Amino acid sequence: MVARINLFVGWYLVLQIFLNNVLAEFGTLILSVSGMPDPMPAKLGWLVGSLLLVALLLIVRVYFHELPPGVGKPEGTGYKLGHGLILGSSVFALGVYVLPFFIHHIEDAVIATALAKLVIGMLYPALGMFGFGVSFIYQSALPAEAQKK
Repeated sequence: MVARINLFVGWYLVLQIFLNNVLAEFGTLILSVSGMPDPMPAKLGWLVGSLLLVALLLIVRVYFHELPPGVGKPEGTGYKLGHGLILGSSVFALGVYVLPFFIHHIEDAVIATALAKLVIGMLYPALGMFGFGVSFIYQSALPAEAQKK
């Protein structure tokens, strides 16, 4: 169960990083079409977009019974390392997702610029750790003969 939650959060945060603006615009469009007053769609669009991403991930999980690459085998090679990397990726991705909300409220330009550079710097380890983690989890599900080749 913890492995499934780890994969779900990892996929959610990585896709949220990539599709944040697209999801916010799509959520704003949905709210505008549904008849919300003008100031509301702009403020709630990112929330609706995030909920749409959660719904999409749940649909993929139900359709394929797991999110790719699957949960893996706990006794397989690289299983713990893969989930550890995905957890680390989620921590970095959470920083990339949350810190921009606070940067706009900082009045000191030097600190705001340093935090913006930190956010950009956290993006690369988040994506790299996620990719390697998914690879290790996939590797743990392979038969032992395939791992030796």
